Amino acid sequence: MNNKTTLHVLLVLTFIYAGLSCFAYLLTSAMLPSMQQFYEANRSMFPEQVHTMMTTMLDIPRGYFFAAGLLYGVELLGAVLMWNLRPSGFHSYTLARLLLLLVPLLFLGRGFLGLGDVMMAALFIFVYWMLMKQLGAFSSAPEEEKGESES
Repeated sequence: MNNKTTLHVLLVLTFIYAGLSCFAYLLTSAMLPSMQQFYEANRSMFPEQVHTMMTTMLDIPRGYFFAAGLLYGVELLGAVLMWNLRPSGFHSYTLARLLLLLVPLLFLGRGFLGLGDVMMAALFIFVYWMLMKQLGAFSSAPEEEKGESES
């Protein structure tokens, strides 16, 4: 597989992940008050395990879901721009990915930052940087043909 194909495969995975995450977080942010009202009105119909889960989720500030949804949207935009080998896409993806590591720290505390999240973010940022660099995206004129012939 050449570098451009590898980049496109990884970007498709990012489109799926960031797009679904953006939708889910923004929808949760919008629906959180309604979910709380529904849960309070129908508390008796839920099993005990659901009470614990719902209480934990409803205690999370609405701003957390909104901020994460917006950052996933920026990440998605960065992936679209990287598809066209725009360096601004890499920078916006990287900024959004790093800020997404900080959002749980700001809203939920240190216990919600996972080492796996940090490692996956670092891995994807590094691989995207390497592929974009090899394809000439950071030079003044993209060298797509050069990147394709080297692989």
